[in-house]
Amino acid sequence: MNIQQMKYVVAVANNGSFREAAKKLFITQPSLSNGIRELEEEIGVTLFIRTNKGASLTDEGLTFLEHAEKILTQMEIIENRYQEVTKSERFSISSQHYDFLGEVMGKVIQQFKDQYKNFRVFETTTLKVIEDVKSYHSELGIIYLNSQNQTGIERYLEQANLTFDVVGSFKTHIFLGKNHPLAKQKEIELDQLCCYPQVRFTQEGSNFAYFSEDLIENQEQETVIYTNDRGTLMNLLVETDAYASGSGVVTGFTKKEIRLVPLAESTNNKICVLYQKNKAISSIGQFFIKELKQLF
Repeated sequence: MNIQQMKYVVAVANNGSFREAAKKLFITQPSLSNGIRELEEEIGVTLFIRTNKGASLTDEGLTFLEHAEKILTQMEIIENRYQEVTKSERFSISSQHYDFLGEVMGKVIQQFKDQYKNFRVFETTTLKVIEDVKSYHSELGIIYLNSQNQTGIERYLEQANLTFDVVGSFKTHIFLGKNHPLAKQKEIELDQLCCYPQVRFTQEGSNFAYFSEDLIENQEQETVIYTNDRGTLMNLLVETDAYASGSGVVTGFTKKEIRLVPLAESTNNKICVLYQKNKAISSIGQFFIKELKQLF
């Protein structure tokens, strides 16, 4: 049994046929079929039910796939950690949904475009930010911490062998469409928001409040709209009387369409950069952090 055979099994399972899997792997269909047949003979089980319409996993095949995917994930982590040539040509960050990332990454790209061939900005859930840095897909991660989530997040970071630096702080702001009834207020009280829908970012780990990306949790909220996309959130604010919460640091075209109003008696929130504990930050990573600090 070898890693290549495991990749074959995953490819056939994901594509539903040997023909499509062979195309994706850039090998011939007989080579793929022979590789999986040899594996089945070695381990003494049938992994796929083969028909004219395609291939489906047997019960044993499902069990094998589960283990194979875990092994391949660990192999990918090792490759990401030690393939220096690939890393030297690519810079990646993973972040919660922040409008200011575009401005900072724009400066990074201008500064390093002759040295790096690929740049990646991965906006995602809090949990995936941590996992992305843990697995070396991204060098840096961007999240916020405050008194409500810091204990839980720090415990999770310790398990992931990650640490963080605070690069700035901010008060919670309410994001509103420019025609919203509360848009002209200088400050908003929490109880004023109860009758308006709240837009929140969808998160994994919903049983753990510290993974939430939303800065306020209104227990009396009547209507909640969930999305995983920052552009959709902004469009909802413009087209409805919904609101969202955020840092108040907004750049680019968004500033023309929405209003940012401070939340009264807001707690202090910190923007933090996550990174591997025992690994030095690259020169491009240091430049990114410097620009982010300047922005705040």
